[in-house]
Amino acid sequence: MPPPDVFVRMNDTSVLVAVASADSYEGQVRCVDVLRSLLGFFLGRSVDADVSLSRVSGIEGEALAADPVDICAPPARPRHSASTSDQGGRAPEDWTPPLTERRSSGTIALSHYGDVSYTLDVVPVWRLDQHTISAYAIRPSLPAGVECLSDLDLEALAHLTIGQLLPILEDYRREGGSFALLAPLPFSVLSARRPRMALLDRCTRFRSVMRTAVIIEITHLHAGAPAGLIKETVAMIRPFVRVVTATIRSATDVTAVSRESAFHGLAVEWRGASAGDLQSVLRAARRRSPNLMVHGVPTHVPGEHLKSLQATHLSWLPPAQIERVTLRPDPQS
Repeated sequence: MPPPDVFVRMNDTSVLVAVASADSYEGQVRCVDVLRSLLGFFLGRSVDADVSLSRVSGIEGEALAADPVDICAPPARPRHSASTSDQGGRAPEDWTPPLTERRSSGTIALSHYGDVSYTLDVVPVWRLDQHTISAYAIRPSLPAGVECLSDLDLEALAHLTIGQLLPILEDYRREGGSFALLAPLPFSVLSARRPRMALLDRCTRFRSVMRTAVIIEITHLHAGAPAGLIKETVAMIRPFVRVVTATIRSATDVTAVSRESAFHGLAVEWRGASAGDLQSVLRAARRRSPNLMVHGVPTHVPGEHLKSLQATHLSWLPPAQIERVTLRPDPQS
């Protein structure tokens, strides 16, 4: 459990948990996940009938009053969509230019490829259980086949991402934004002091907005990354942003990157995954986080399909990048 969450064991079978890093429903999901994992480990099974969860409803003298929670009940729908203007500011699509039209492109010099083209798109993030836009994500892309990037390449790409983020933060502050902004930044950049401070220094004017709105999504993590360094990196950037999430590629990555660090969410890229791979990664990630994002989903894939795989959020493939992007079939099928 990440700080400032706390828990205390009350007796042999009861634990009191205070989840301050998430809303009520996500805190409930996290507690249910913990219970299911414990039951599966100690008893070899976990069914909803075995899970007993209560929510503290009041304090009476020296005792806590609690009401039972129906863990099968869906979350309460918000009274307003996160992107509507009746939350104190104009909707992102009413900004000038609209948020989703802020696509930038150019060329970047890479160590092994020379000058290559890049694009930075801003795409909506959909929350699958409520069918609403809950955030917007910056999505950088490079030409197909450009995969072997040096640390300097990743640092240059990170600065392009920050360059796309800063004008949005300016408008967010002026227009009264009420949604989250996802910014992907590489692990090698955030884990080293010099490049990390260089990025944070560019955001000095927007620190209060960043703590309210920005979700840093750590990318290029893998099973070989030192668990202690991951934990230290998260601790270093968490005070500056709303929450920290991580992008993973395999079920092995899930265990490795989450061993000592509790991320608010985990994300996986659609492109290049097989149906079985995606399902196994999401299944492993579900044990570690209540928020599971799938990025770059082709528009022909129904959201209900990803929801059935236990994904909670998705971002569609930007229109300018729509090609013949499909999920590879499993070899057995």
